[in-house]
Amino acid sequence: MSGTAAPLPVRRVVDYLGELGPRWGVAAEPCRVHGYLYLMGRPVPERELAASLDLDSKAVSAALAWLAEYRLASSQGTAWHTENDPWELMLRALEERRRREIGPFLDVLRTSGQAVAEKDRDGRQVALQIGKLLALAEDLAAIDMQARRLSPQTLRRMVGLGGRAARFMDRTLGKRGRT
Repeated sequence: MSGTAAPLPVRRVVDYLGELGPRWGVAAEPCRVHGYLYLMGRPVPERELAASLDLDSKAVSAALAWLAEYRLASSQGTAWHTENDPWELMLRALEERRRREIGPFLDVLRTSGQAVAEKDRDGRQVALQIGKLLALAEDLAAIDMQARRLSPQTLRRMVGLGGRAARFMDRTLGKRGRT
């Protein structure tokens, strides 16, 4: 496949990942490159990535650097690869987002809530709202901490069981709400 555009089914998946990434705060190119690496399931040279995804070498290099920083891809000589297990990829991505986002967000909420509470009436209202947001964020962080204590196999089983139960309920009770 080296040197030519990716086949249409591969291109459709990769392009969709490129559209989906920005919705989650991730640039399109790393999502497309990562999707291609995942689908190929083998080390891929940068030259093939550029040709298959119609990207210039600078865009491919930047995407690979981002993926490496997030531990989602690594080089093997002159080629790059990613994990073949989507669960492992999801857990790595969540760990990096957790490390980069949750801790700093909790810090901002804590310091901002304290600083604004000493102000006037509006400040007390803002502090109250920040406090509610902080409580939610701390609860979610605590749930996350407990989930990280589970083995990957246990987490897979729990999510799989929940998914099967939800699909069963959809079939028997009908779908409700938004899809």
